[in-house]
Amino acid sequence: MICTNCFEAEYKPAKTDMTVDIDGRKHILRDLDCEACPTCGEIIFSHQQSLEIDKKRIAFQFGEKPLLTPDQLKLLRRVLDMNLEEVCNLLHIGRNTYGRWERGEVAITPSMNLLIHNFIERFPDARVNFYVEDRIKTIEKANATLLGRDISLGEYLREVMAATRLLPDVVYHLTGIVPDDWKRIQNNEMEPEKIPSEMAGKVAHFFRLTLDALEKLLNETWRITSMKSSFTAIHARSCCHGVGGLALKESSMNKIIEKVAQKRGNAPIPKTVSKEYLAKVKAILEEMEKAEG
Repeated sequence: MICTNCFEAEYKPAKTDMTVDIDGRKHILRDLDCEACPTCGEIIFSHQQSLEIDKKRIAFQFGEKPLLTPDQLKLLRRVLDMNLEEVCNLLHIGRNTYGRWERGEVAITPSMNLLIHNFIERFPDARVNFYVEDRIKTIEKANATLLGRDISLGEYLREVMAATRLLPDVVYHLTGIVPDDWKRIQNNEMEPEKIPSEMAGKVAHFFRLTLDALEKLLNETWRITSMKSSFTAIHARSCCHGVGGLALKESSMNKIIEKVAQKRGNAPIPKTVSKEYLAKVKAILEEMEKAEG
């Protein structure tokens, strides 16, 4: 076949590479069969060659999807607020099959793994809990609004998780911060510099906070913690008892103090985070970013 570009020579069998976009990332498919003009270098693909490229692209994409773990399959139902029967009806698979995957009795098959990943991609709440790119994008969008306000670290964490629809269990797992410590930070029960610097670094890294943004949140936390001695359990909006009741009282008191602090407006902050503490957090952030490459 004569070259349709230079009309000086016939196409000859050759090999080439092609860059393709898969899930927002660039990948190179190498050694693809093609037809090339020896004179001008024009490259074309026959129908069969195009089909082979599509197969390689799908195989590449297929390989990009990590196998879902039993915990992730359980998480999917929680994210979508569906019972086993509902999620199986949507996926057109048997309850026993999905149940065995969730219990870890058998590994999910590659084809069904791809199907469920494609299913996840249809739901924003699922994507943000499963996929790093979606999570980062959603967090940064929330930050654009939240970080312009004078709020404490605890208030920020509650609001950013509500705005992004991140599940607490996902955050606990990905940050390595245990639920009790997380709740204490959310309720401003820990003075800023009593939050271990490693923990503060993990929070900043996960929620894409700059050191300046974290410093501002921690300084506002000083305002809240310094006011706590002026309030007692009498102010809390809960008369429950036991561990659950205590947690409710702490949460309620914290929210009341936050409201009082907001009404005081630009009142001076009694204390600010030390440069030494921030330097430790900065070193941890740099190590985490370095480990990510």
